[in-house]
Amino acid sequence: MIVSHRHKFIFVKTVKTAGTSIEVDLNKVLGADDIATPIVPAVAGHTPQNFAYRKFGLFARTCSNHMSAREIRKIVGRRAFRKYFVFCVEREPVDKCMSHYSMLINSPLHNRGNQGLTWDDYVDRGKFPVDVGKYTDRHGGLLVHRILKYETLAEELRSVADMLGFEVELTTKAKSGFREICPVSERQTQIIYDAFAKSNRYTGYSIPDRV
Repeated sequence: MIVSHRHKFIFVKTVKTAGTSIEVDLNKVLGADDIATPIVPAVAGHTPQNFAYRKFGLFARTCSNHMSAREIRKIVGRRAFRKYFVFCVEREPVDKCMSHYSMLINSPLHNRGNQGLTWDDYVDRGKFPVDVGKYTDRHGGLLVHRILKYETLAEELRSVADMLGFEVELTTKAKSGFREICPVSERQTQIIYDAFAKSNRYTGYSIPDRV
C-alpha cells in the first residue's frame, strides 16, 4: 500500500497483480511524508516509511501491505481520500488464479502443506484470490477511481503518472519465477469466473476473452 501526499495518490495493493513491483517503482517518487508499507520479505529498491500511526488511542499501529481502500480511508481521513487519486490493479481471473496456485506450491513462504496440491484440487476447493472487497465499500460500490489492467500495466501505470505529474517506469520484476502452466478445462474456467463475478462487473473480464 502507498499513500503519496506529495503526488496525491493512493495505491491499493491487490494480490498476484505485480503489486510488489509497482510499490518498488513508485517508491522512487515518494516524498518524505508519504506512506509506504513494508514488503515481506524485503525487496531491494523499496524503503518502507511512515507506516506507523496513532489514529485512535495512544498505542502505535502499523499500516499493512494489503490494506483495503476502506481501511486506508480510515487512516488518511475521508477528505484526503476524496481528493486523492485512488487506484489498484486487476488481472484476468484464470491467469490470476494460476499465478496464485503457482505461489502456493513453489514459494518457500507459502508452500508449507501445499507441496502435493494439484491444480484440480486448487480449483475444487475454491479458495481464490478474489480482491473485490479491497476496492469496494460495504455496499459493493467502487472506492477507487481506476482499476488498471495487469495485461497492459506498464502503459496504464505510465498514464496515471503522467496525469498526476511525475514519471515512473515499471522496471522491477519482484517475486517472479514461480509460474506453473496448467491445463484449464471449460468447467474450471466457469468455476473461477463465477467466483470473480463481482469483480468482473468492474473489470469487464469475461470468458470469451480467453478464447
